[in-house]
Amino acid sequence: MANFKVSSGLGFIAGTLMATTGAWADVIFEENFDSQPDWTSAMHSTDTVQRAATHIIPKGWYSIRQAPQWAPSKGYAKKHEAIEILASNADKSRNGSGKSFVSYRDSYDAGWNYWASESILLKYLPEGYDQLYVEFWIRFGPNWTRTKVEGLASATSKIFRVSSWSGDGSEYGAFSDGNIGPIALWDHKLNNYGMRVGLALRGGPHSDNYKFTKEDISDLGRFITAGSLGDLNMSYKSSLAGLGKDGSDPKIVDRVNGGYITKNSEKIEHDNIFGPDDSWTKLGFFVKMNSAPNVKDGEFRMFLSDQQIVVSTKVPWIRSSMSRDEDAKWNLVAIGGNDFFQTYPNESRHEEWYSIDDIVIRTDIPDYVNSDVSAGDVKPASPNSPIKLQVR
Repeated sequence: MANFKVSSGLGFIAGTLMATTGAWADVIFEENFDSQPDWTSAMHSTDTVQRAATHIIPKGWYSIRQAPQWAPSKGYAKKHEAIEILASNADKSRNGSGKSFVSYRDSYDAGWNYWASESILLKYLPEGYDQLYVEFWIRFGPNWTRTKVEGLASATSKIFRVSSWSGDGSEYGAFSDGNIGPIALWDHKLNNYGMRVGLALRGGPHSDNYKFTKEDISDLGRFITAGSLGDLNMSYKSSLAGLGKDGSDPKIVDRVNGGYITKNSEKIEHDNIFGPDDSWTKLGFFVKMNSAPNVKDGEFRMFLSDQQIVVSTKVPWIRSSMSRDEDAKWNLVAIGGNDFFQTYPNESRHEEWYSIDDIVIRTDIPDYVNSDVSAGDVKPASPNSPIKLQVR
């Protein structure tokens, strides 16, 4: 697929065609941010949760959640707010002249397992759907922490989720006592083993049956971390065999060394998957509810550069509930998230960014996915220089 950005005018035409002729009727929502007014998450309010009904937030979105550690709103004038959508960030847009969603994560150690910064932009689809496909492009800034730093905590950022909300209480109540579930979540996750696939699955309806165990999802259960709520510990080198199209092994381009990543590859780091700092990468996710409570036929799929790399067709997303409406639908899509990031000394007030652009939400997987052509710039690149830290 060509690496281009749809202009606002084309987006308008697409919307008109959908309304008048039914063409592209499987597309629910598109966003390239170019026509959004300049906005940051603290421009009009410093409230943690801001909703379209009561606040000024990006047009067409339902709510945001923001909590920076280092930001102008916190008294650090030379830093950035948690979320920016600005014309001055044109260099962080896919076409180099528009806008994008830019999230800043802040390194901060509070002395415990504290998730220090947060940046969520949330789309609510009140009609709900039995299945959804979401794709977007992502780029990580030049100072993004690309390797796990020896002796320091692993870094994890929640960047994407699709879920079901009951419509009651908070749309951010994603715990076993909240109003959200099921959930499929993707993290950017680095640990001692390098770059991980970073997936977490949660059950429902709406926080009931929230935890998934190894026994719950038979085709991916071997990857579920014991004692977790349903976090999958997956390697790009050794965990994905047979999880590609039609049971094939995914062909993941090594964007540092060239060729494809195999079980014999060296340690896989950020740049091997996402490329150097000026690279864009396309991600896609598909979820489908199970046909009835307790039936293990729900689906989850993850795509990298339009190629399937993870699949389960045996997810019991919804299980029997005595207290909840079991007819849950996929109705929340969110980019951004909170960050467990304690790599740099607090006095450095370190922040780093990623940018998301060209989001599409559909009811099905498009034809160009799983084609023979990968999306975007996946050429190999020179590795980045090692990170140099002064930890005091």
